[in-house]
Amino acid sequence: MSVMHNTHRYKIKKNIPNLWIKYFPWKLPLGHKYSRGKVFIYGGKKEFVGATILSSLAALRTGTGSVKIICSKSNLNTYLVKFPSVLKIEINSIQGLKKLLKKEKITSFLIGPGAGSNKEIKKITKLILQKVKYVVLDADALTCFNNDLKSLYSLLDKNKIITPHMAEFHRIFPKIKKNISNIEKIKEARKLIKSNIILKGPKTMISSYDKKIVINEHSSPELAVIGSGDVLSGLVVSLIGEKKMNPFEAGCAAAWLHGDIAKKHGKGLIAEDIVKGIPSALERLHNGKFIK
Repeated sequence: MSVMHNTHRYKIKKNIPNLWIKYFPWKLPLGHKYSRGKVFIYGGKKEFVGATILSSLAALRTGTGSVKIICSKSNLNTYLVKFPSVLKIEINSIQGLKKLLKKEKITSFLIGPGAGSNKEIKKITKLILQKVKYVVLDADALTCFNNDLKSLYSLLDKNKIITPHMAEFHRIFPKIKKNISNIEKIKEARKLIKSNIILKGPKTMISSYDKKIVINEHSSPELAVIGSGDVLSGLVVSLIGEKKMNPFEAGCAAAWLHGDIAKKHGKGLIAEDIVKGIPSALERLHNGKFIK
């Protein structure tokens, strides 16, 4: 748990399991499918259902026993055929979503993968941020705020986590200079939002709302493939909860597992391989026999 840097009150560390392993939500002998909470994932546009499925598969394999996909009439059948083991609920209006959020006991919520970046998704994302405590925002759920960044910033708090890659990061933080270091970028972002950030890249950086930064070097260039980020967001949302990990710890654990799977797999990795690699990575983590 060695400190790499400590500048301007930021604690910067290297990502290792000792930082978060004691909080990891393992399945317990007397547990049941809801013991590790209920994860909800917003399923977006019909042509992008693959992103939602990747996130859902990753979540169900990792830190939760229950995943429910919120989907529309147009893509419900696709989820029924492609992913029989996950729960689905058809919601076709924002009023329907309001009723669901009021009725359901939600542990954590993911919106973004395959959602589509438009005014409707922006309304839906704002509602979820207002009504759900633990939310993971990825991809389209971030970029849909391009013309209303103040709203996004105001809705993000210590229980939320955003997962942008570098291009998305600069879209939601357009005033942050591109030619400064990634550590400086994430520090500048923290001045604008009091929330948690996963800045994805060759060395993924995880920043907490209270000025902790973890650098994940346990990774592989093979992760630079479409769908990889969807799997990561699924890992993150599955680990978050009241009696589980906080968003920062979940971000660190998810980034480490994501990298561990890629390192073990080697060349030719695709997103589906990351999902398939989750069980053996969890086994290595549980037994302390992970790849150095």
